[in-house]
Parts: sequence; C-alpha cells; structure tokens
Amino acid sequence: MPNVPMNVSEFKSNFDGGSRSNRFLIKGELGAGGGQINTIVVKAGSVPAVTLGILRVPFRGRVVKIPGDRTYEEWTCTVMDGFDANSEWRNGFVKWNAEFNLHEPNVPGSFGSGPGINLDSQDLFKTWSVIQLGLDGSPQRTIYLHKCWPVVVSELALSYDNADTISEYTVTFAYDWLTGDGVGGVGGGDGSTITD
Repeated sequence: MPNVPMNVSEFKSNFDGGSRSNRFLIKGELGAGGGQINTIVVKAGSVPAVTLGILRVPFRGRVVKIPGDRTYEEWTCTVMDGFDANSEWRNGFVKWNAEFNLHEPNVPGSFGSGPGINLDSQDLFKTWSVIQLGLDGSPQRTIYLHKCWPVVVSELALSYDNADTISEYTVTFAYDWLTGDGVGGVGGGDGSTITD
C-alpha cells in the first residue's frame, strides 16, 4: 500500500486551492417578455444535483440494485429585491408565474392562450445557466437548465426589526433536463447540445 501524504507541502503541490462558492453567475431570461435578469442581483443558488432512481429487485434474500430513471428536483435561487430597472425583478417573476394560470380568471395568460399551454413555447419556458468562476473571473464550469419555469416566487418578508438588511426572496424553478460540464456534453444556451 502506498504511503498516505502526511505533510502540508505535498498536499499543496497536489491541490489547486479549490473552487470558491462565492464565485458564480446565474443567468437567465424571464418568460412572458420579462427580459434578461441582471446577474448581479442573484445572490445565491446551486449547481443542481444529478439523481438516478434505484430499482430494488429482491433475489433469494438479497436486494439487487439496478439504475432506474433520472429525475430532476426543483431548483432554487435567491434574488435581492429593489425598485429600479436594474433590481426590480420580482414583478417579472410573478407575471411569468401567472401566465400559466391567471389569479382571477383561472385560465392561462396571453402567452399561454388556446386550448392548452404550448409546452414548446419559447415565451414561457426558458434556459437558465449556473456558471462557476475561477479566481480570475473566468468561467470554469457551466450547467444549463432547460425548459425552466417558476413554480414558486417566495414571500418578501417585511419587518421593523430588520435593520441594515436588503430584502430578498427565492424563486423555485421546475426544469426538464440539464446539460453542461460533466453531464455528457456541453449544452448551448439556446437549448442545443454539443456532444464531446
């Protein structure tokens, strides 16, 4: 068995310092004509998990585990709130969410009108990206989330007790699949997939 590295110099020579969780961009366009979000106001997010289901097949007192179907859990990002053109995005998210089912008439909005919702509508379903940056600001890893739409636009908490804080809210998206670094090809922002 080879020797396990025990000194700091050997560790440093085999490690590049790691990625930083605060070096990222989240980019996306809001549906229903909401425009491209200002990436500066997206305060937090995540690189989505990749999950395969498990088929458990019993066999003579044992369970054989077989890879099952892939699932994509909902994905959430945190947005800082504001009132000017560079930071007021909450109304756009609410409008986009409402296009799938309007609040009072209980029908789809103008972008989803007709006998049903057009599941290929580029006005309603968008591609969002999560980009991890190096220390110099260069993109190092990009994941594309295809066919995004907002499931939940969270509450915006208000309180006299909150001093020296910026209001923020979360948006939870559903999406159909992801592409990008480490997931079997590099995905284009337009929804295309370029294989290696």
